[in-house]
Amino acid sequence: MKGTARTKGGDRPWRRLWIFPIFLVLLVLAARPASADIEGKPDILDGMTLRFAGQDIRLFGITAPARDETCPWGRETFPCGFNALNALNYMTAFQWVRCRPVPGAAAAGGAIVARCFLGGRYDLGERMVRSGWAVTDRDVAPEYVAAEEAAKAEGLGIWARAQ
Repeated sequence: MKGTARTKGGDRPWRRLWIFPIFLVLLVLAARPASADIEGKPDILDGMTLRFAGQDIRLFGITAPARDETCPWGRETFPCGFNALNALNYMTAFQWVRCRPVPGAAAAGGAIVARCFLGGRYDLGERMVRSGWAVTDRDVAPEYVAAEEAAKAEGLGIWARAQ
């Protein structure tokens, strides 16, 4: 019988249709924007955490004293956590802040880790380190090391009595 031999998929075009839905899903995922910037006038929770409309944002590459933490001051202690919170609060008062999430970075409690900027140009993480109210995570943000060294040399913030 001539003409009755079947070729692979020759008379069954529907067999190739399974590729179409997969292609559509991949196309939609590729067209999706990367995590969007978060912006506005934040509430300050501590020296490294901001809150925008209920979403916590942790500043990338830095660690600041906890809100209730105290630091040595000669034979005394001082409320460095409260002072770090106040420093960040002062920097952001009446300012529009834009935060760009850092892909792959995660923080405890569901906070988004992001680089945040004032006026689109001043990096809040770097400013907190430079003012002496935060330290840099040298493995993650080596670009802040010079700011930390300058704050130490000038005896700013938590470095005030470390000299």
